[in-house]
Amino acid sequence: MMYKKMFTLIAGFFLITTLVFCEDTISTDLNVSVRAHTHEKIKIKLILVGKKSSRMLKIAETIKNDLEFSGQFDVVMEYQKKRADRKADIQSYFLPDCTLGLFLTQEKRNKSIGWRLYDLQYASMVQGAQCKIKGKDSRSWAHKISDSIWPHLANEPGFFSTKITYCKEKKREGKKSYKHVYIADYDGSNEQLLVSTPTINVAPRWNNDPEHPLIFYSEHTNENVRLMLADMKGRRKIVSNFDGLNVLSAFSLDGKKFAYCASRGDGYCQIYYYVDRTLKRITDKGNNISPTFADNGKTIYFCSDAKTGRPQIYKYEVASGAMERISKGGFIVSTAFNEKKNLLAYAKMVKRLMQIFVYDPKTGTHRQLTSGPGNKEECSWSPCGNYLLFSVENKIGSGLAVFNLLTGEQKIIQNMAQNCYYPSWSPFYNEFPCLRGPN
Repeated sequence: MMYKKMFTLIAGFFLITTLVFCEDTISTDLNVSVRAHTHEKIKIKLILVGKKSSRMLKIAETIKNDLEFSGQFDVVMEYQKKRADRKADIQSYFLPDCTLGLFLTQEKRNKSIGWRLYDLQYASMVQGAQCKIKGKDSRSWAHKISDSIWPHLANEPGFFSTKITYCKEKKREGKKSYKHVYIADYDGSNEQLLVSTPTINVAPRWNNDPEHPLIFYSEHTNENVRLMLADMKGRRKIVSNFDGLNVLSAFSLDGKKFAYCASRGDGYCQIYYYVDRTLKRITDKGNNISPTFADNGKTIYFCSDAKTGRPQIYKYEVASGAMERISKGGFIVSTAFNEKKNLLAYAKMVKRLMQIFVYDPKTGTHRQLTSGPGNKEECSWSPCGNYLLFSVENKIGSGLAVFNLLTGEQKIIQNMAQNCYYPSWSPFYNEFPCLRGPN
């Protein structure tokens, strides 16, 4: 188990995408907001209009996958040569189990893609937009289109253009293994290598600057484990190079406050808080890891074994310095807070396996989300707060999974044989990373 190993280690060691997206929006007074009930999905017909091209088919398939990822929709793709404008033509797609239609058209000499969302029963348009495109990355176009459609289906911002980062172990026969840093689309597809140094790189984390996406990670050297950052072109820079460990960075919602863990060679890992060019140590005993900000930087949650010998969750108030333990017993690691849902996620050992829990600060209640085989650790929220990303480790290796809080379902997005660790879900960026060339 990664974090159990980390506590042992601590104690002993002592791009910018080319898409330009604009909307010419057409709307009606009709709104659609849905949430799937248990095992019940809403069927959508995705109708691809006009010339069949490999690019448009790929875009339509990506949009289909995006909408189905939520677990709330079942998308059926169809094709028609001309756009349906007459009410009778639109209503012809209506079936008792299929009430929504999404028409997708490439228009204006291939310089834009239009979509129209219809209530098929009444042939009434819910929303429509023209999406201007630039560049050759059709996957990014599709995710942006899904992002523009999603608010009219779920009444919240789309998350399909967000990315995830993680490290992956590269085993070499008879030689020392490396761990490299990768990024991928939110669902684990389109994997791209970011940091490939011949070292061990772990615990990548995104910053919270909407204009400049960066990844902070830790690199093992002969002298220490130093904190690094990398931009979307793979250019690297040292952030913290103290003796010992420099790991597990976190940012406040506004991106102005920063925290991370460092041992400074004294045998114990402490949490350091940085704001307004001032670095302050906020813990002084035991091993302290996994800082995560809440209340836009007013509160920091973290794990500490200082008082019990086994890591527990603590709450630190930045203004007053007050500290409070909020968990009772067990072995708890990997805290992650989501501002939108006001929930703290963490991993706790249950019957010798790590499972994912959430804590509600308003009610003071804890709830177990996952069960079943495999150690589940290092959880990270989607920015919308509806999904939790984490690693799952068993005898085969370590993969990545997403837990859907809306449906209660868990989905593997990188299988165990991939040996992926320390996943982190990006926030919303104004422009999203696109490291590789067109595909």
